[in-house]
Amino acid sequence: MNNISRAIAILGIATALGGLTPAVYAVSTVNPSYPSSPTPATETNVQELFNRGVEKTERGDLQGAIEDFDGVVRLNPSFIEAYCNRGFVRAELGNYKGAIADFNSALRIDPHHADAYNKRGTVLAQRGNFSEALAQFNTALRYDANFADAYYNRGLAHSGLGNAKAAIADYDRAIQLQPDMAEAYGNRGTVRYRLGDKSGAIADLQQAARIFSAQGNVPAHQQALTFLQTIQQPSTAKPSVQP
Repeated sequence: MNNISRAIAILGIATALGGLTPAVYAVSTVNPSYPSSPTPATETNVQELFNRGVEKTERGDLQGAIEDFDGVVRLNPSFIEAYCNRGFVRAELGNYKGAIADFNSALRIDPHHADAYNKRGTVLAQRGNFSEALAQFNTALRYDANFADAYYNRGLAHSGLGNAKAAIADYDRAIQLQPDMAEAYGNRGTVRYRLGDKSGAIADLQQAARIFSAQGNVPAHQQALTFLQTIQQPSTAKPSVQP
């Protein structure tokens, strides 16, 4: 998961204890598995414009980023990553219809583009359409079996559908592929807690807290610690009444 995702994401746990935060899906700004579309020598400024849009996204200048990605697709209508990144930014601004349109445009150019399916799935999941999102993540993984973000996102979708064991399996795979994905540890911990595996939940949340701390993600680190303190409290069972 890249810097912009980590800057936005905390744990994304919205389950065991009434929902500490909404689930946050991993939406990579640029997936390194998918290089940007080739740019003719006469349009070398297109790549620079795209890079500037990515930088603005990471700084939080979302409207400025959209303007740059608009410029990219005007100059090079086949620049797939510009559509994917503009769709991501539009979703962050609440323009879900525009986001889906951008991901659809990317997939018309390359129907096998796993990151576009992953991003389209995140928008559907954010709108509560977990079954449709699951289909998108499945397709993303069909085209890229080592896509850690898609496994993480599919785990969240499975959680939303109540498929706890499937969610854990996806978090396991995401962690195997990307061992520093703190969000996957945190969400796996919440699922384990719901299943009654308190020790496993504690171990996962401790690991999530350690990684968040190392990454300098203070809000997520604090949230993990808060959840840990909550689940480590002894149960307050009522004492039995003696006759």
